[in-house]
Amino acid sequence: MAETGATTEERSGATALMSPGATSAPAPVHAASQFRGRGEYAIDDKGRLTLPVQMRKALLGGGSLVVLDGRAVIWDEPTYQRAVDQLNERVAAGELTSTQVRSFLSSTHLVSPDSQGRIVIPHAVRIEAGLERDVLVLGAGPRIEIVPVGDAALDAGLTVDDAVVEVLDHARF
Repeated sequence: MAETGATTEERSGATALMSPGATSAPAPVHAASQFRGRGEYAIDDKGRLTLPVQMRKALLGGGSLVVLDGRAVIWDEPTYQRAVDQLNERVAAGELTSTQVRSFLSSTHLVSPDSQGRIVIPHAVRIEAGLERDVLVLGAGPRIEIVPVGDAALDAGLTVDDAVVEVLDHARF
C-alpha cells in the first residue's frame, strides 16, 4: 500500500481518513442543548450570582449580558458574536439602523465566571431587569435568562404548553 501521509481516526467503531495536518474539530453543540434547566439562586450584596455548574462551563471563555424584553440574558461569546453579525446583516439590508445596533452593543456587559462560578450583574442591569436578591436562572437553548422569582407572567410560562406536549407525543425521533 502506498504511503500517503494521511492518518486515520476511529470514531464510534468507524475509521475516518484524515488529510495530513487535519485535526478533528469537536462537533458543534446544537442550540437547544447549550443551556437548559432552571433553578432558584440569590444575588449577593456585591451583585454576584453563582451560576449552575453546567452553565458556567460554557462561559469560561466569557459571555455577554444584556437586558432584552425585561429579562437579563447571557450568551456565550461565540453565540453573541453570531448575534451581532446577524444584526449587522440587518443593518446592511436596511431592516435595522446602526443606531439601534449601537444601542444594543452599548447595553451589553462582558461577564466571566470567577473561580467560584460567580458572575457580577451590574447595578444598571439589576434595575432594568427588576432583579433583587432571589432570581430564577433559566436555560433557554442558546442563552441563559435571569428573571425575578415570583414574576406571575413568567411563572405561568414555566410549565410545558399543551401544544408542545402534543407535538412531542406524535414526533418520530
